[in-house]
Formats: sequence, structure tokens, C-alpha cells
Amino acid sequence: MGIIIIIRHGFSESNKKGYLTHDLEGYPLTVEGEKYLIKSAEELKKLKGIKEIISSPVLRATQTADIIAKVTGLKVREDARLTERYTGNYNNKPIPSDNRGDQTDYNWHVKEILNDYPNGFERWDNLMERVKSLLEETPKDENLILVSHGDVIKALIAYFLDLDEFGAWGIRANHGHFTVIDSKNKKVIAIGAPIISEAILEKIKHALTGNK
Repeated sequence: MGIIIIIRHGFSESNKKGYLTHDLEGYPLTVEGEKYLIKSAEELKKLKGIKEIISSPVLRATQTADIIAKVTGLKVREDARLTERYTGNYNNKPIPSDNRGDQTDYNWHVKEILNDYPNGFERWDNLMERVKSLLEETPKDENLILVSHGDVIKALIAYFLDLDEFGAWGIRANHGHFTVIDSKNKKVIAIGAPIISEAILEKIKHALTGNK
């Protein structure tokens, strides 16, 4: 890949309810989520030379990709390697109430990792393997938009920064925001940006010029 624009799906019903879910169907985008994505998609019109949109097959992601496609005129294809992280026994349940931010002893996710994922949560190594597989099979001169989910986006960024799960702990992209990566030179240009600013755009143009 050349330039990768990674977008987290829009705000969905599962986010509104505070649920964890890896289901392909159910939990569509909220009305507010759809409206915000139209604005996000308009930002993408600033970019030239994007080949296509590759989306997670999960409903909230495909709806996001379709909105972007309608605004930009790009085609969409789905790839299961961008799907939501498998949530095991937590699927379709509220985020555990003992999540107290950075207080490690009380953080359910930290406990999952330290206890070797006893509830079937998808292992970080597996998450990294699927994003690595996608990145390595795509031609390095192709500029793409990827639509995915929070932990998958974190893994994509971690791949380029050579971070493990704890090292990438604080990486977060809000719904409908942009992460930009110069994959050929393994440089992260932006993480969770709300707009494609002039500064980001200049870095993208510079990367594309240098990649030729």
C-alpha cells in the first residue's frame, strides 16, 4: 500500500448502549452517526488517487463505507480481516462495569490479557496476524481507505510502530475520524484526526511524491 486512510465506523447502536459485539448483523449506525459520517466523507474529497474502499463486513462498518462511497464515488469491497475483534463471552453484553480507566488492577481488559484471555476474547497476536496479512498482500503503490473498528485500527497502527498490546494501550480513534499512514515508508501521519487538515494533506502529498 501507499497511503492508507483508516476510518473508524460511525457511532452505532452498540456504542449508544455501551455493548461489546462482534456480530456481523445488528446494531446499525445511529442517525447522528450517519450525519457525522457525511461530513467526514466530504473531508475525503480533498484526497486524490485513492483506488478503493476496503471495509469490515460488520453492518456498522459497511454502512459507513457506503456513505463514504456515495460521497466520493469510490467502490467498496469487504475483507473479513478488518472485522471487529472477537469478544468471546462478552459478546452482546455491556462493557464490564469494573472498567476504571487506567487503574490496572480493576481494568477488565488488562485482567483478560494477564490471565491469557480466559473468556475467549480474541488474542492480540491473532489480531496482528490478520492486519499484517492484509497489509502485506496489497501492492505498495495503492492508496486505499480502510473502514474498521477500534481495536483493529489500534493493531494497524501498532504494526507500523512495532508496539505490543500494552504499548499501544492509549491509541484511540473516535468514530468517523481519520488515521493516516504512509505504509511504504512506515510513517504514521495522523491518528484519529477529526478532519484532513492542510498540514495532514501536505504530508500526504509529500509522501506520495517521495513514493514515486
